[in-house]
Amino acid sequence: MHAGWRQYIKQRLKKPSKFYSVGIEFGIDSIQVSVLIKDKETVRWVKQQLLPTHDWQKHLRDYVSSESLSNTPCHIVFAASKYQVQQVDKPQVDDAELSQALVWTVKDLMPHQEDIIVEYFDLPAQSSGANKVNVVAMVKSEIVELSDGVIDAGLELQSIGILELAVADMLEKSDDAVLTLVQEPGQDICLNIVKRGDVYFSRRLRGYENLSTFSEQELQMGVGDNLSVEIQRSMDYFESQLRQAPVKKILLGVESPHLQKLTEIMQQLTFMTVEPLSPEVVGTDDLHFRSSLIGSLGAAYKEQNGLHHEE
Repeated sequence: MHAGWRQYIKQRLKKPSKFYSVGIEFGIDSIQVSVLIKDKETVRWVKQQLLPTHDWQKHLRDYVSSESLSNTPCHIVFAASKYQVQQVDKPQVDDAELSQALVWTVKDLMPHQEDIIVEYFDLPAQSSGANKVNVVAMVKSEIVELSDGVIDAGLELQSIGILELAVADMLEKSDDAVLTLVQEPGQDICLNIVKRGDVYFSRRLRGYENLSTFSEQELQMGVGDNLSVEIQRSMDYFESQLRQAPVKKILLGVESPHLQKLTEIMQQLTFMTVEPLSPEVVGTDDLHFRSSLIGSLGAAYKEQNGLHHEE
């Protein structure tokens, strides 16, 4: 009863934040924090911070306090290395029972027997005769620890999501499909095909963890060819199996000192328009977009896109 009253009093005394939103990406070795403010009708990127994962609750609490971020709406995204998206048959149950049914479906695929929380998002298009759904299963205790830490830091937690959807949120909505390759340092490449802000196709490309360290010569000696093959396979599936119009553009969100050369190589090999992934983000002069920030920025810019969860 005492704890309940204390929480009630805290809610009553809560002052609204002057900031628009906080986006946090939880990775293996670090936590990225992006902060936005809304000036009239313009949303601006005003703060960026890298926090260590060790004792992250204290570091986040100190940062929120020092930057006066208390009570700001907060959206969380997991880095791609912290989860896997699985495509499973959609249970034949009512929508209200779907999340719980998916828990039992996914539990059989998990390597452990811990309690899990399931996230899912629908497929905008499917191959003939298929009725599947994209599912992400996370250990419940980890979600509880994360949620408690963010709330205790003084932020208003509103959603927990994944990198695939954060990338889609950062792109301009268009009827033309685009293929994105996003890689965070030392991780697999996350390939998405996005149309009208929805993820139509997603997969991980393994074996490219050291891509950011490759020289121009190494990029020309097979790496570009291998990537092009994987891209072509994905586009073929998108067109033939999902019966969609061809992809119009490839966007590279890769941290590399030779990004321009990689862009040129990919353009020559795929015969497609290839550009660096550079969302139109209005930021202060000292903030510059890098692909490693797309998770936290996508979370901060998050729109409600049909993500559901159940435990």
